[in-house]
Amino acid sequence: MKILCIGDVTSAGGVRLLSDKLWKFRRERGIDLCIVNAENAGFVTGASAEAAEQLFKAGADVLTGGNHTLRNKAVYSYIDSRPYMLRPINFTEEAPGAGYCIADMCGYRVMVINAMGNVHIDPTLDAPYGYIERALRREEGRYDLAVMDIHAEATGEKLAIAHAFDGKIKVIFGTHTHVPTADLQILPRGTGYVTDLGMCGESGGILGMNAEGVVKRMKSHLPLKFEAAAGDPVADGVIFELRSSDFAVTAMERVKIK
Repeated sequence: MKILCIGDVTSAGGVRLLSDKLWKFRRERGIDLCIVNAENAGFVTGASAEAAEQLFKAGADVLTGGNHTLRNKAVYSYIDSRPYMLRPINFTEEAPGAGYCIADMCGYRVMVINAMGNVHIDPTLDAPYGYIERALRREEGRYDLAVMDIHAEATGEKLAIAHAFDGKIKVIFGTHTHVPTADLQILPRGTGYVTDLGMCGESGGILGMNAEGVVKRMKSHLPLKFEAAAGDPVADGVIFELRSSDFAVTAMERVKIK
């Protein structure tokens, strides 16, 4: 079985790219489940309901989020009504939406968890460990395997969370930094892991943004508005291949959708 995970969608251009290419890519590569981090799909301020709908139609089975997801208040009622659009599990109970869902993959029940780190990231939430542990206990017997998106800034924090749940969660991938990392690995107890998937948006700038605007903002410290980069959109992702008998990760592959 194959699970495709795609990094942070950063703009309308990234949404259009997946709308044009994702289903074709899924068919060609035999993808059974597709998870897309959509926290910036509305460009910087979180995912809009319209962008989320486009991504579901494009071929995403589950949308994960991050620190920007709930900055767009217009999405609150939508995320409450869409169980497969997630926000980080370690937001408080008052937050709209849910931090995990159980999706179908070839008849198997896949628990997809969305967690957020608390090192050098705003807002600063509680550490996610207890939230993840409680969710796994609560759903015990209702899922066959678990997959997790760790949305975090610090590489060491992502690795610490991954090692804490090594073997309990079969696939763990990081998002947020928009830069694909080269550390695909199988952890000691069998979990497939990568620190960051990368991003899905315009290339040629700085993390999907126009380079000139980012440099001006960094130099002046003024709240200048970001604009999307001018290059062609590219989607970074990883395919995790699992053995159906025990859901062990047997192979991982970095991919780009252009």
